[in-house]
Amino acid sequence: MGTCKELKRSESGFPGRTFTIIGTPLYMAPEIIAGRGYSFYVDFWSIGVCLYEFMCGMVPFGETTEDPKEIYEEILHNPIKYPPYLTDKKAKSLMDQMLSKIPETRWGGSFAALKAHEMFEYFDWVIGN
Repeated sequence: MGTCKELKRSESGFPGRTFTIIGTPLYMAPEIIAGRGYSFYVDFWSIGVCLYEFMCGMVPFGETTEDPKEIYEEILHNPIKYPPYLTDKKAKSLMDQMLSKIPETRWGGSFAALKAHEMFEYFDWVIGN
């Protein structure tokens, strides 16, 4: 909280990138850890971690360690595993999308596509209704 950076669009129109390494290890996206540079897609990763934590009662990577290096290794190399009590397919689908190791797939191609995800079937996106 309280850390942000304005990213300017590149000449090709794509979102700009930054290489700043900042954040809480448990919520860092793979591209931050790998040092490849990143854009706003890392925010979708962090939201995916929060959603997982809210629904499962733990974080998806690094739950059993405090060592940042071990946390980073889990984020980079381990698949997402869900506890057996989480049976909501819509929630899993959204978390799979937001915790994708491929940054551009996290938002489904557009904000409209993300908002149209079946998890938000009954969510009213219009403020004031």
